[in-house]
Amino acid sequence: MRVASSALLLAAAATAAGAVERRQDPTPTTSVFVPPTVAPAPNINSSEYDMTKHFCRLWRHASVYADGKIYIDGGETYSPKNNGTFNNTPEGNWTKGINNHLLVLDLSRNFTSTDTFPYSRILKGPQVPGSLMEHALWYSQTQRKIYQLGGWWSASNSEDPGFKELRQIPEAEIWEFSIDSSTWSKATDLSLVNFRHRLQRQGAAAFCDAPALDKSFIFQGYSEQRSEKEYIDYEQWSEYKFISGMLALDTSVNVQQPTLTNISVPQRMGDIDFGPRMNGAMVHIPVGEKGVLVQIGGQITVNPTPYGVRIPGASGGNHNIKLDFVDIYDIQSGFWFRQKTFGLGDGKPIGRSDICTVVVPAKDKSSYQIYMVSGMDNYATHVTLGEIWVLSIPSFQWILVNRLPEGFYGHTCHLVGENLVLIGGMETNPEGDVRTCSPHMPANIYSLVAQNFTGRFDAAGANRLAPVPSKVIQAVGGTSEGGAHITSPVEWSDIYLQYVFNPTLQRPTDYAPKYVLANASEAALDDLPPPPSKTPDPTPSSGPNSALIGGVVGGILGALLLGAIAFFIVWRRKKAAANAAGPPELPAYTADNKTYYGGLSPSVSQVHGPAELTNPAYGMPRSELGNHEHQVSELDSGTVSHSWASPTSTFASPASAVEKRTPVSSTATPVGEEGRPRMQSWDVSAAGSDRG
Repeated sequence: MRVASSALLLAAAATAAGAVERRQDPTPTTSVFVPPTVAPAPNINSSEYDMTKHFCRLWRHASVYADGKIYIDGGETYSPKNNGTFNNTPEGNWTKGINNHLLVLDLSRNFTSTDTFPYSRILKGPQVPGSLMEHALWYSQTQRKIYQLGGWWSASNSEDPGFKELRQIPEAEIWEFSIDSSTWSKATDLSLVNFRHRLQRQGAAAFCDAPALDKSFIFQGYSEQRSEKEYIDYEQWSEYKFISGMLALDTSVNVQQPTLTNISVPQRMGDIDFGPRMNGAMVHIPVGEKGVLVQIGGQITVNPTPYGVRIPGASGGNHNIKLDFVDIYDIQSGFWFRQKTFGLGDGKPIGRSDICTVVVPAKDKSSYQIYMVSGMDNYATHVTLGEIWVLSIPSFQWILVNRLPEGFYGHTCHLVGENLVLIGGMETNPEGDVRTCSPHMPANIYSLVAQNFTGRFDAAGANRLAPVPSKVIQAVGGTSEGGAHITSPVEWSDIYLQYVFNPTLQRPTDYAPKYVLANASEAALDDLPPPPSKTPDPTPSSGPNSALIGGVVGGILGALLLGAIAFFIVWRRKKAAANAAGPPELPAYTADNKTYYGGLSPSVSQVHGPAELTNPAYGMPRSELGNHEHQVSELDSGTVSHSWASPTSTFASPASAVEKRTPVSSTATPVGEEGRPRMQSWDVSAAGSDRG
């Protein structure tokens, strides 16, 4: 029986490896189920490593909300000595280790952050990855499965029973956990689309679920020495291979089998590199038919860095991405955008990494609040940020809702009605990570009603929508249930975005993005028509007929030129008359791809002079904004633009505030050296994602 099981496992692994090499595997294979059994190490399942009884710290784990519970996988730990726990373990009286089990938090009844009864653990079989960190978990409602992918095997403690030697690290795989049977298996029945190479194990990647679509996503990140056996000769905690794309898992009823698609991302947005990125966050906002993904924070390499190759010293060449903008992926169209953000009294947050985010919709869906909790300011100096910010969408206003006494990193968080449940996290001091235990069990509770940490989970409140915070109401108007007055930003960085965030407007069909995709072929790198090929000059004609032929050709060309000039004069007069008849419904679209990172097919009209645009957020012309940071410079005469009409709508688009309906230039803040305001005093060669 043991021989047969081994053969079956090897066959399944070979099938999965072969499937990855193909762009799509139309034939599903059978999963190999691994029930929870005792692992080879004699003490890996002992009570000493049972965090339901003996907990001190947990961070750099992965977690997911599924079916009324939060499942917590992997991560680094402090395990109390002498069978202690978080409230009786002296400073330093612990062993650093790894979470080798699946920890489950039951949310069916009230509890406090110091209670132990809501927690249980599910043991793993010997083949199931049990000591991962910086990985991802997805949940599929239709499949009722949790998917585990990415990350790398922890090197925290070689004496930990879950530790893997380099020679033991396997190739990249996706594992799935059945909610109903509590069993693990390799996900070998996935249909793979747009895969030119085998699946990569990407760590420190942003990921999220889109429950309304039954889809899940993971974005960029990198592989390192302990990711899989291909990289075991990499220098530990220093050399990376950056992953370029975004993966989307579709488990909806629209596909015959779960489908994993590789989606390309822009190489550059305007003049700025789009990646490589790591340690950021991603959320799904259900606007329109399919919603959008919003990328927030994280780090980017300081210098242009290629994807898919070994990068020496990669851990030290990164800095935080400014939060003056967010990047948006529109799922319906497949287009990427970069949208500028704005701040009021408290300004805007500085860049940070290792954050957690959740989306809280208003009851009437007039706004969506993206909560961003804490995070790392500087890995080199161990500075964390104790703040909770809200980015209100679609006004793209940053609002500071709370300041915490201590910051932390390596945590995750989940929206459960009126409860914001934070899992794990590590605090720091100037020397590094603190050596004390957490003051509570893995979960702490932030009340979205009280806007403060209460440490109490409200099971009844889990079934209620959280109110819009009072500080957000002050910024966008309305009430605690919604009714936001400001439903567009001070300026759209790309006018097309107003169609994305207002589904009542019909999208134009002639929009064409101007960015270059990271995996585009050489033939597709330039979306402009190629220059005309240069043909060799023919041999000069000679003989008596040459002059006659030249004269005939010259006469024909001259007649065509005169006709073209006459047509242009008539067309220009008609165009001037049309412009005098009135402006279009929407402001004209600036076709400068460096400004909007997008464009339309030509058919352009010329703008005759600058415009004065009323600020949609404050109801005053931009010329009255003075030196406020929201002021936008006006267009110079002669800017090329494109315009289209829109249907009548109550959506507060920029058109509703146009006095002279001509376009206003907007410039999205790029990522660059200015992207690390708090980090300019340190040497970028010594800081970055030093995340062993």
